[in-house]
Amino acid sequence: MIPVILFLTSFATAALAAPKIIWDGRLKMDFPATDLDNSTTSPYNAEYVLGAGQKWSEQLVFPTMSVTGPSLFDLVFKDCRKPVEVTINNKSIFAPGGNAQKGFRRSELLPSINNGTDATVQGTTTLHLSVREDVHRSLNYSHEYQIAFIETNDFSSHVWTLKTGTPFGSSEVPAKDAKTLRLTSSTADGKAEEVLFSVPFDSGCWHNFAVQTNWVDSTISAWYSSGYGFMSEVVETRANNATGKGQAHIGILKLPTPPATDPSHEGYQPSGINEGLIYGGIFVEDSSQNGVSLTPW
Repeated sequence: MIPVILFLTSFATAALAAPKIIWDGRLKMDFPATDLDNSTTSPYNAEYVLGAGQKWSEQLVFPTMSVTGPSLFDLVFKDCRKPVEVTINNKSIFAPGGNAQKGFRRSELLPSINNGTDATVQGTTTLHLSVREDVHRSLNYSHEYQIAFIETNDFSSHVWTLKTGTPFGSSEVPAKDAKTLRLTSSTADGKAEEVLFSVPFDSGCWHNFAVQTNWVDSTISAWYSSGYGFMSEVVETRANNATGKGQAHIGILKLPTPPATDPSHEGYQPSGINEGLIYGGIFVEDSSQNGVSLTPW
């Protein structure tokens, strides 16, 4: 049961002026999977990022709501939005320009309006998303997974990345902290990325993130909660290279295990892959004036 009393208490303290939503990726309850294959009907890019020959209607699953419940920001006044599960399998090999990335297995949703210079990378914006495990399509935590990130416009690095699993190249496999969610900093300046926030990736509940980027001043802030809890700031505003701008990716990018000097094309991936992550509450808001939404209303 959704804790209504908690919501009412939270709403009473929420700001009256809500930030404007620039792009909304939340799907209505009657949204058909086949509409995800058409760029005119899907809020996501119908072509990227998928294995060669795959369709989103084949790679996305709508979980049973009675099992997952709506995520925090899938709760709206008139009706709920439904979660969506992103899956990968043996054939989830992206081949841009025919160059198959055989080291990766990946299925990632891109907002349909993202072109690297659109409104989502102007001023100050916040990407919201919630994620939870599917125990029936478990991840292999011996691998590193990048499960949400903003890729720079030249595809060379990330503005920030949300990860789980064992870091690529770790001497301990699986790592002791493999089953954690880790928000990491930009790699655009060529320096080693830094873990800004981490939390155990507990099963059976939603993990809610709001990652804010100031594209003018190159800073990052982040908020987090689990379940239906009020979101709190976990990364205070700090420098983070955002000059590359770029596109948001929400989904599964599974790295191989070493040895691999070029992980996108080399390394080990097991056979029989059937893995997934459940996402909800995906949207981008303009935080230039009214800050960040910490509750659904």
